[in-house]
Amino acid sequence: MAQLRVNHIHLRAPDPQKSADWYVEKFGLKIQGHAKGLGGTSTVRLEVDNLTINITSAPNNEQIPEGTTENHFGLEHFGFHTDDIASMMADLEAKGVKVLLPITDSPSGNRISYVEGPDNVMIELVQPLS
Repeated sequence: MAQLRVNHIHLRAPDPQKSADWYVEKFGLKIQGHAKGLGGTSTVRLEVDNLTINITSAPNNEQIPEGTTENHFGLEHFGFHTDDIASMMADLEAKGVKVLLPITDSPSGNRISYVEGPDNVMIELVQPLS
């Protein structure tokens, strides 16, 4: 069987640079580059721990509905692993990031929290309890 690994996460945003700057400021991600794509889109490419996060504009000025941080089908959120969720959350709160779920011990054996990113993206922080 062919081997798989995650290649990237792809987000849409009305202003990819503004959204990318948020991830740089709040999480310390690094901008790896900018690209033009199909349909006149522009993309900002970020990287964290060998994972690429692409943030791309709407094609051809297409009207795209806003995302939601409410429960929904499809991709609901993505998560970052951290070795110190308490200090990470304190830092994010000090930077004005909206907390959707305060630090909680989950039945899965992780300490988790959810925050709201730009463009209504829900982001989970995960710290294993053991």
